[in-house]
Amino acid sequence: MFKSILVLEAPWDSGSLESSSVWPMIREFAAMRNIKAFHQTFFDKSSFEHWIKAYDEMAIAGPKLLYIACHGSNGQLAGLSKNLNRTSIQRAIQAAHNIKFVHFGSCLFGSEKNLQNLLDAAPHLRWVAGYDKEVDWVDSTLFDILLWGRIESRDKDTYRKKTHTLANELIDQVQGLADQLGFHFQYRYGDGIWQLSAA
Repeated sequence: MFKSILVLEAPWDSGSLESSSVWPMIREFAAMRNIKAFHQTFFDKSSFEHWIKAYDEMAIAGPKLLYIACHGSNGQLAGLSKNLNRTSIQRAIQAAHNIKFVHFGSCLFGSEKNLQNLLDAAPHLRWVAGYDKEVDWVDSTLFDILLWGRIESRDKDTYRKKTHTLANELIDQVQGLADQLGFHFQYRYGDGIWQLSAA
């Protein structure tokens, strides 16, 4: 479960003043679930690091979820003015000890290797998730919200279940979509790091 979320988003279309955003959907989800939600835009490494640090240091109840929404590739995330490589992304998150969960809402960057490397670099993280395929941003954002809803909202049938169990149940229920998106979910359990995926 998480108590807050920062949507850290890069502009999707550098040539239009009417660029799309994941924020309206996530803002409404958070409002319905009484989750504190924040939105900031990053353009390059400096702004990416700045907003992660600000969120990490913000005096609000945890745990905290960082959602990074932007264009991506296997090795980079795309800011408006400059791309960020794996090392820059890892270092920014590695220093943010109050952020416990990271979800990449981007194409390709959420590969098993990238998620594993991030968990190795940042031992304070409990789970990380993302996609290793080209994804439609509406489909992937709705899938992300569906996942968070399962994790955040517990009832008498699910309150004892581990987060990774709920994630695995969702993957089983929407196997086709999860596979189409190339969804990966890695988490700590016991002394190890474990992987869930649709494939």
